[in-house]
Formats: sequence, structure tokens, C-alpha cells
Amino acid sequence: MAGECLPDVLPDVDLVISSTASPLPILGKGMVERALRQRKYKPMLLIDIAVPRDIEEEVGELSDAYLYTVDDLQNIVEENQRHREQAARHAEQIVLEEREQFMGWFKGLSAQSLVRTYRQKADEIRQEQLALILKQLEQGGDPVRLMSQLSEQLTNKLIHSPTEALRHAGEKDDKEGLMLLTQALGLENNN
Repeated sequence: MAGECLPDVLPDVDLVISSTASPLPILGKGMVERALRQRKYKPMLLIDIAVPRDIEEEVGELSDAYLYTVDDLQNIVEENQRHREQAARHAEQIVLEEREQFMGWFKGLSAQSLVRTYRQKADEIRQEQLALILKQLEQGGDPVRLMSQLSEQLTNKLIHSPTEALRHAGEKDDKEGLMLLTQALGLENNN
């Protein structure tokens, strides 16, 4: 658009985007002020992406003229970049927390398998001992003596492996192993 037409068309536009190679500003405060008066002070957005500037800096002082320059756009870009970086750090923290939870759950799967195996073994011992006692009861054995025998045999069978593990850790002076066994067996309050 030729510079001489600007005063005539400026009152009719809501948005001005300027980027020329002009060494001097082509839109001054007075020209924009006149255009705003003709527009009955309807707001106008002016974006100046030229270097050097096409629109006088004083235009930004007008109450109904909103002037944005390359510097303003750069500030917006930098602010957006800071927000993105902050959001990325927050997202990274969420990913790390969720990873920790997942890894805990995943590691727990192997423990669940061990717990299941341990319970099955204990149940097999229980059933085996119960079958022996029931057989003796059917043959007329003393119920009180057999119940006492059942509890003693169950106890001995169930504590055999942990007792061997404690003895082995003690012989090797494995303090960490002893501590873990003590906690696992609920013995920490009995020392």
C-alpha cells in the first residue's frame, strides 16, 4: 500500500501489520490519533515487525491503540518458552513419580509369586500333618495328645527353614541377613 494512502484507509482497519524496509517510521502518533478519532475510538491493533520500526513508539501511549513490536513478540516467545520449560519439568516430575509407582508395583509381582509359593508350602505342611493326625484319631488315638502332637509338628515344620536361615546367617556373621530375617519373622521387639 502506498504511504500516501495510509491516512485515508487507516480509519477503516482494525488490524495493521507492518514490515517494510523504510529507514524511518511510516505511521506516526498523530496519524493514528486522527484515525482513532474518525473511528470514534474503536480499538486498533498494530503489529510492527520491521527493523527499524515502521510505527512510532509513542503510538503505544494512545489508549485505544494496541502496539506490539518485534521486542514484544520476542518477550511473548520467551515467556511462552519459560512456561513450556516449567511445564516440561512438571511433566518430567510426574513421569518420575509414576515410574517409581510402576516399578514398585512391578517389583512386587515377583514378591507376590514368592508369597503365593510360601503359603502353598505352608498349606501342604498343614494338610500333611492333619492327615497323619486324623488317621491316628481314626485308629483310636488320644485326641488331646494328638492335638498337642499336631501343634508341635506344625510348629517344627513351619519354623524349620527360617531357623536354618537364622543359623546360617549367624555362622557367616551376616548382620544384614540377620536384620532382614529378624524383621521378616517379627522378632525385632523380642531382643
